[in-house]
Amino acid sequence: MTTELRAETRTIVYWLTTVIIATESAVGGVWDILRIDYVRDVIVDQLEYPTYVAVILGIAKLPGAAVLLVPKFPRLKEWVYAGVFFIYTGASISLAAQGDYAAAIGPLGFAAITGVSWASRPESRRRVTFAPRLDGNRPAAYGFWTATSIVVFVLLTGGVADVIQRGETAGGMVELGYPTYFMYLLGGWKILGALTIAVPGYPRLKEWAYAGAFYDFGGAFASHLAFGSAVNHKLWTASFAVCVLISWGLRASGRTLTPPVTPLARSAHRSGSPLPHTARR
Repeated sequence: MTTELRAETRTIVYWLTTVIIATESAVGGVWDILRIDYVRDVIVDQLEYPTYVAVILGIAKLPGAAVLLVPKFPRLKEWVYAGVFFIYTGASISLAAQGDYAAAIGPLGFAAITGVSWASRPESRRRVTFAPRLDGNRPAAYGFWTATSIVVFVLLTGGVADVIQRGETAGGMVELGYPTYFMYLLGGWKILGALTIAVPGYPRLKEWAYAGAFYDFGGAFASHLAFGSAVNHKLWTASFAVCVLISWGLRASGRTLTPPVTPLARSAHRSGSPLPHTARR
């Protein structure tokens, strides 16, 4: 197979899988917001989730579908891919937990299609453009480690509490209307996310971990808002979501998809001139 034919095949595969995922997300998002009978049957009756979860998912799916289709915004696309993958795998695991293994194959298939779209996307939708980092900035380093310590601690302790189904934690989950089996899924994700954010390296995996942490705290805030929980629950979850963004924004070059800042790169960025080939690697 020639290079040109491989490139054309890759492009066809990318757009085919991306349109499938974007369409499913857009249509499913509208269905979720409207809470049609099919959505109620699956989410409420079969999976035993609260009905407001459908609205939260729908509101998230619609802009996500648009981000996947429009050009540019590679970093935002990374977060959308992470969110879509979490939704499909979460749905598959939830169906399996309820004993419906046949139905669990469907969302697992969409998760695989999401992975193909992610892996085959062109360089223009993958490569994050140059942006200066705050490496060596002591206040930024203090801010990063403070926010990161909070995020890792909350995710790790919360994840363990979910996995062991700690009484008070399980009580709060049931009060919000969630099934207790969801705690195993959520707890496992939290623990993995905390470890990924804490350790050095793995910048692309970190991007997904940050996205997952933000979705977790944002979803908790939305759940407390929809349920009408006390103000302190909303404040805590919103504060943790902000800590995720602070940690993400202040992380050093070794923890981000953005290329490391070198004196040559910084000078070229400020002047607006293109970088030499060796500096762009």
